[in-house]
Amino acid sequence: MEIVAIVLCVVLLIALAWVIFQLSRARDAAREIRREKLGSVDEGHREMVSAHEGSVEELAPRAKAHREAAADHERRADELDQRIERESRQAQIHEERATETEQERENI
Repeated sequence: MEIVAIVLCVVLLIALAWVIFQLSRARDAAREIRREKLGSVDEGHREMVSAHEGSVEELAPRAKAHREAAADHERRADELDQRIERESRQAQIHEERATETEQERENI
């Protein structure tokens, strides 16, 4: 009877060791799959970095050109505003002169 108990204990220990070994292999396999997935995700992010950096390199000169053009447009708008004021003053002067001339003509 003692031999049966010893054999049974040995068989149970071997079965337990086998279960632990299988669980360890499954965990290692799951870990490897996760590593591979994360590697793919990492690679995808790196590709996106490259794409975004390319966009930045393309957009930066365009933004600079637009800022320069905006400054030119602002300067040109200021010049046009000054011209509008000048033309308005001239129109007012000529309106006043026309009124004076009309009054002078009526007085003659």
